[in-house]
Amino acid sequence: MKTIIKLILLTFSAAAFFSCTETIELDMEQTSPRVIVDGLITNEDTEHYVRLTESVGFYQEGQAPGVSGAVVEVIDNEGNVYNFTEKETEPGLYTSRFAGQIGNTYNLRVSLPDGTERLASDRMEPVMAIDRLEWQLDEDEQEGPVEEGFFYRILIYGQEPAATKDYYQFKFYRNDTIQNFDSGTGIFIADDELIGGYINGLESPEYYKAGDEARFEMYRISRDTYLFYNDLANILNGDGGMTSPSPVNPRSNVYSSQGPELGLFQVSAVDKTSIVVGE
Repeated sequence: MKTIIKLILLTFSAAAFFSCTETIELDMEQTSPRVIVDGLITNEDTEHYVRLTESVGFYQEGQAPGVSGAVVEVIDNEGNVYNFTEKETEPGLYTSRFAGQIGNTYNLRVSLPDGTERLASDRMEPVMAIDRLEWQLDEDEQEGPVEEGFFYRILIYGQEPAATKDYYQFKFYRNDTIQNFDSGTGIFIADDELIGGYINGLESPEYYKAGDEARFEMYRISRDTYLFYNDLANILNGDGGMTSPSPVNPRSNVYSSQGPELGLFQVSAVDKTSIVVGE
C-alpha cells in the first residue's frame, strides 16, 4: 500500500436557502491538523514501512508534511519486537526489515513527539496462490484501440478457498509502474463472493501492449482493511452532488485514547507473478 493517503478534515456550514436557484455560500472552517498513519507489513523479506503525516487544509497545496521524531514499533503475538527507524532522506517514513509470518497478529504502537500514542492491530491470513497469468488479444479493441498498440488483456487463474470469508486487494503493474486505470489509486478490492471459487480468467482492468511485462499482485486483507478501502473509493468516486452523502473519513483500525484516528495499518500475505505480453 504505497499510495500516500491525503485526508482532508472539513467542517461545513451553509447559509439557509429558500429555493433551488439561490446561491449557497460555504464557510469552510479548517480543523487542527491530525496525524495520519499509513503502514504495511507483508510476508516478504523486505523493508516494511509506517508513514506518519499530518492532515492539511482544504486550500493547501503540495504533499502532506511528515511527522518526525516518533518512536515506532511493532510487536507480534510471539513477543517479537520490530523497531522502525526513520529515514533520514524522507521525514515521517519509518522502516524495518523482516518477513511477516502467516498466522501471526501484529500490533503497532506509535509514540508521537507530543506524548500521545497511536495503536493498531491486524492479523496476517494466508493468501490464495496464483496459478498462472495469460495474455489474450482483444480483436474488437485492436480494431479501434483507445491507445495505439494497447489491446491485450491479462487473465488471472487461481483457486479461492470456499470455506472462509475472505477479502482481497489487487495491484496491476506495467513494466514496474502501478496502473491506476479508472480507480485513481491503483488499488482494487474484492471479497470472495465477487470472485466466486476458482478464478477462471479474471481480466485486468485495462489493456497492455506486446512486449510489456505485466505483474499482478494479490493481497489477502482483513475486513477492516476492506472497509477502509471501500470507504476511500466511495469518497474519491463521489460526484459531490446535492443528493450525495456528506463526506466522512474512512473507517480506520488506528486508535488513540480519544477513539478512532486517521489512516490504516495493513498486514497482508501477498502472492505475485508476472508475464511478458506476446511471448
